Amino acid sequence: MLFLSEQDVKDALSGGDAYKEAVAVIERVFQQQSAGTTHHLKRTTMVHPQHPGHLWHNIRILPGMAPELGAAAVRLYSGYRGTNRSEIICLFDWEDMRMTAIISDFFLHAIRTAAPYGVAAKYLARTGASTLGIIGSGRYARGMAQAICAVCPIKRVQVYSRDPKNVQSFCDDMRGTLGIEAAACPSGREAAHNADIMVTATSGNKIVFEADWLTPGTLLMSLAPGEFGEDTVLRSRVFLTAPDQVLGDDPPRKPFNTLVASGRFGPNDVAADLSDVVAGKKPGRTGDDEIILYESAGLALLDVGIGHWIYHRALSKGLGTEMPFGEEH
Repeated sequence: MLFLSEQDVKDALSGGDAYKEAVAVIERVFQQQSAGTTHHLKRTTMVHPQHPGHLWHNIRILPGMAPELGAAAVRLYSGYRGTNRSEIICLFDWEDMRMTAIISDFFLHAIRTAAPYGVAAKYLARTGASTLGIIGSGRYARGMAQAICAVCPIKRVQVYSRDPKNVQSFCDDMRGTLGIEAAACPSGREAAHNADIMVTATSGNKIVFEADWLTPGTLLMSLAPGEFGEDTVLRSRVFLTAPDQVLGDDPPRKPFNTLVASGRFGPNDVAADLSDVVAGKKPGRTGDDEIILYESAGLALLDVGIGHWIYHRALSKGLGTEMPFGEEH
């Protein structure tokens, strides 16, 4: 059994276009999901008895299987001390369910989280989308920018977050990593101005994007619950990954929970699961003026795909530590 530390993961990602590969991996997983060959359970959350309902004091588990990849995985993580996390992917071989790897999943999770949004941009953004707006400047925002730029001809990214130093660091990184124009914006509205693709990548549970910022042709993609309000949903053609989980998540995913409870939005109002768009079963964007909203729930299949991919990248580079595991013979 191979253990991949944070440094092993970072070393495995070096060289080649990691984000382009990661988006392709998740695109393949979506095709398998649409075909019905994958298996997964919704995220299970065990709440700390002394902190009921608290966002961070809990343990969360996501199991999934992708037979065509020859792998299964369980993502296990907990929250502690505010927003700090302990998180791993346990990767299993499909044939005998032998655990093949334990993968540290802090740095890697930014790529796993971003890759579906790269797939969504490929299928839902209007042709020639070249301006990307982002609210947020942390590791997820950086990951999403790289995933989107891997599939779209982005020439300019404009970003806003509460910390000007983080914004400047973000802009410097994007210029250096992607070779595109990067502009710091004084507000979320300015970041959204003339953006073909708009991303919200914050800690969530606070509205950072207003419905009246939407313009014809916008693709809005949200990372965390509560980043936009009900009016934004109602003005958009909505695509989701795992609609049942987004609409019935635990804890409830704002603003879909209140829209569902009031009867103003439901499963029949979702244009499509993104996996069915990728598989060609349902249409994605049907016109350049459509306003589209996309959101992805935490889905174990994504962890299977990314875990399997990074494991084989690590093997090819001789990375990781072999550990004895299981019964001694």
